[in-house]
Amino acid sequence: MTSRERVKCAIAFSGPDRVPILHGVLPGAVDRHGERLRALFERYPSDFAGQSGRYRSTEESPHHQQGLDRDEWGCTWVNVIGGVEGQVRVHPLADWGALKDYRPPDPCAGHWGDPEARPEPDRYWLMGGGGGRLFERMHFLRGYQALLCDIAEGRPEVVALRDVVLDHTLRRLEQQLVYQADGISFMDDWGCQDRLMICPEVWRDLFKPAYKRIADVVHAAGKQFYFHTDGYTLEILPDLIEIGADVINPQFSCMDLEGVAEVCAGRVCISSDIDRQHLLPRGTPKEVRAHVRKVVELFGGARGGLIGRAEIGPDVPIENAEAAFAAFAEYSA
Repeated sequence: MTSRERVKCAIAFSGPDRVPILHGVLPGAVDRHGERLRALFERYPSDFAGQSGRYRSTEESPHHQQGLDRDEWGCTWVNVIGGVEGQVRVHPLADWGALKDYRPPDPCAGHWGDPEARPEPDRYWLMGGGGGRLFERMHFLRGYQALLCDIAEGRPEVVALRDVVLDHTLRRLEQQLVYQADGISFMDDWGCQDRLMICPEVWRDLFKPAYKRIADVVHAAGKQFYFHTDGYTLEILPDLIEIGADVINPQFSCMDLEGVAEVCAGRVCISSDIDRQHLLPRGTPKEVRAHVRKVVELFGGARGGLIGRAEIGPDVPIENAEAAFAAFAEYSA
């Protein structure tokens, strides 16, 4: 079974020969571990295209470097640590009066390469990143606290801004969906540590229809929809399944693992997020292995439904990274 076949079988619940692997690595982890991390990923290779080469260090990733960084939307980021993503400090729409003249970046400006080309087309599952962000881009532009207040007050500018970002997303997807990707990834962090950022009813009214439009466009092109969301999101996981998410990558450490399994197992493929708040940075290799085994038992099994992913940040000891991927190899065999 090729890597591409393995991922497709996991998503379709049609019996992969093992749990497929997806690497997650921050530049700060490359800075800390260097060749040891690269050697680890060679021992436990990814089943996804574009992950077989050398991962970028902070020096090679300007967005993750200390200091200021202005993105294509006009948002200014401040990074005080380096090796991880910073925070937006200058918001172009801090004053709603700027909205009427605001213009998003050209969605057609990116260079995506040859639409007929893909690396080893039948070997790896290729995930495109064209989906982007909706809610996150909105609060990058407006300011997080200000946007939450606007949502609570029902300000009409919120809908107008949502539609600006949604239109840009859909136009960008038009450019990317002609390429030979198997799926499109999308991300929006919707949870605090122990609850949603907004009430579920408002989320369903304001954002769910927008995500449904994005998922429908992706599916109409014959591709699959991968949705990442951090924080406590248990209440909206059924909604993400309903709109057609083919793979969901939730943050396990913010929710009861059995509770997530009760909602998702057997209904949607889960891309695991091995506990990166507690276990990966501060647990023992034995504890990490036990956690991975539990994840495989709850979401994997012989019929599929699990992609084995662990995000390695700069605070994760190499021994724990090794334990996570070794456990996926052992317990999914």
